[in-house]
Amino acid sequence: MNAPVTRAVPQSKPFATGLKPASATPVKALASSMLPRPVGPGAGDDRRRGQRVLLKVRANIHVAVHGKSTTLEATTLSVNNGGALIVLPQSLPVETRLVLEHSMTRERVPCRVARLAREMPEGFHIPIEFDSPAPDFWKIAFPPADWRPFEES
Repeated sequence: MNAPVTRAVPQSKPFATGLKPASATPVKALASSMLPRPVGPGAGDDRRRGQRVLLKVRANIHVAVHGKSTTLEATTLSVNNGGALIVLPQSLPVETRLVLEHSMTRERVPCRVARLAREMPEGFHIPIEFDSPAPDFWKIAFPPADWRPFEES
């Protein structure tokens, strides 16, 4: 019978998020901290209403900037049934009302800027929220709300 093969795992450095090095944090505890959190009444503002999916989609943003209606070209970084994280060359203030247009289907959905934008090298990352959930807007199947990655025992 062959003996099990063991491999050395390189020591990882702690992230800026405050995680401990891999040797100091049990794998199961680390994995469970990265799972999506439950969604439901009283879940708090930081909880998601649905699963986020990394998806790059071209979109048009129809918005009034300085009192003038304009259309901006955007790209999504991630989407869910209630909105998206988009990239724009300029920032938009929180609560700005806009209409998001899917470039492929030309379908439109009213939405608002949900939180402050973050300036990144490729542009401003702006979280937007639909006025009401639109699970079919992105033309993809989202994982169920209680979905969890497979955990080995």
